Amino acid sequence: MRVNESYSLNELTASGMTEKEIKDLETRIFMKGNKVYFFENLNDRYLRLYTIISKRSFFL
Repeated sequence: MRVNESYSLNELTASGMTEKEIKDLETRIFMKGNKVYFFENLNDRYLRLYTIISKRSFFL
């Protein structure tokens, strides 16, 4: 995964990522291992990865 790259939802789920339901944010958040990935919607089919943080930081 590279920041600023576009990915389809199928690519994300095929790589083993799971989406977290987050209310009141337009961001889509996926988790895999000890990383949390933040995406913005580009259109119906693609998301742009804009940051990656550790799971530990996410839950602080």
